[in-house]
Formats: sequence, C-alpha cells, structure tokens
Amino acid sequence: MKNSKRLKLTTMQAFTHYQIVFFFLFIVLLTAWNLFEIYVTDTYSGVRTGEELLIVALPFLLLAGLFAFVQHRRLRFKEIDAALTEEQFQEVVQRTAKDLSWRIDKNNNTFFRAHRSWNWTGSWGEMVTIIKYKNHLLINSICDPDYVSSIISYGQNKKNIDVFKKNLTDVLNNTPIEVKIEKVNNEWSIKRMIIRLFAYPFCAFLIVFGAYMLVESSTFNAMISGLVAMVVAGVYLYLDMKILATKTKDK
Repeated sequence: MKNSKRLKLTTMQAFTHYQIVFFFLFIVLLTAWNLFEIYVTDTYSGVRTGEELLIVALPFLLLAGLFAFVQHRRLRFKEIDAALTEEQFQEVVQRTAKDLSWRIDKNNNTFFRAHRSWNWTGSWGEMVTIIKYKNHLLINSICDPDYVSSIISYGQNKKNIDVFKKNLTDVLNNTPIEVKIEKVNNEWSIKRMIIRLFAYPFCAFLIVFGAYMLVESSTFNAMISGLVAMVVAGVYLYLDMKILATKTKDK
C-alpha cells in the first residue's frame, strides 16, 4: 500500500465495495443471455427484438463502467506531509475518534485502522485507514466494506479526513481541545417536513409502480426493476419513520 498508495481489500471486502458494479453487470448478462437465445439457439420467447435489448442493456453497461471507475478511484490514499512524534499522532487519533465516534481496531507504529458505525447520519458506516510513512501520512476513508454495500456516505468520508487534518494541525500548533456543544437536529423543522411532503408520495408511487411491474411485466428484467424500486422506496420510508420515532421518544 505504501508503494501503490492504494488501499488493498480482501476478496469479500472488494466484492462489497464493487457490488453496485456487479449489480449492473448482472442485468447486462441477462440481456446478453437473451441475445444468445435470439441469435444462437433460436429459443427466445420474449417480445423485444435484438436491437431493443441492446438499447436497454447499454445504459446499464455504461453505469457499470462509471461506478467501476468511481469505486476504483476511492481506494486511493490522500497524502499528508506531517513530521510528528508517535505521541502527537496518538493525540490526533484520540481527538478524532472522540469527535467522530471512531472504533479503533488497529493502532501500531506504522498502521492505523478504525471504523465508524451507522448513527442516523445517512451513511452505513466508514472504514478509515492511516499509514505512517517517513514524514508522511497516507489516509483513506471509504464506505465500510465489512458491513453493507454503499456507494455514498453523505459526506462522512470527507468529514473523517477533514476532521483528522484539523486535529493534526491543532496538535502541531499545541491548540487545546475545543469544548463542543452537540447540535440536535430538529426532525420536525419546516425544511424536513417539506422534503417529506414530496418524498413520501414519491416513495408510494415507486411502491405501486414496482408492484405493477412485478404483476404485469412478462420479462425478468422488468420484474427486477420493479422489485428494486419497491425495496429502495420501502427502505427509505422505514428508516425515516424510525428516525422520527427515535427522536420523538428521546424528546
């Protein structure tokens, strides 16, 4: 990792990290099988022509390529020039772990690994890796590949790195720890209620549309699309309502 300046993942971690790519490729493979039935075995029983199937598959192929590039890029380390002692480094990570609720898993003279769990921020959690290399630090934060597949962290990956860099600057400048007052988000604010006013009907539409696709569609691809729409809408509604219930109970 020092030489390549890229994060190395285990086989299962890589599968989780690139799962969105495999999902789109799976749809492309289904279309490819239909094309095989049309042009090779002559056993195709669907209603679409080969040209129509190619048009349907092309966007998914492009999305697979796009997300493969994005996920590959996210494995790069960011390099920070910092000549600091081991005591200073430990002070930085302890401050950051306290600020962001990191769970430190590995922490030695050359390697640091921490995870941040899901806590209603929108992200399912992140994995932070830091390598100490001469007078440099290599740092990377990605959606946690040991948990569930996720392609967005709602800014948490950037926040992990930014807060670490701020604490690094503070420690090097002998700046004392700030006393922070936690800001409580108002889930019943006008802004959030307006968002729900549009989001809830849209989710209801996706669920109804997905159910229609499952019942009325004659192709497997359309049924999968309907199922995905229902799952996405259902997960959003469940999580948002759970947030409301939790905040109301805490209050």
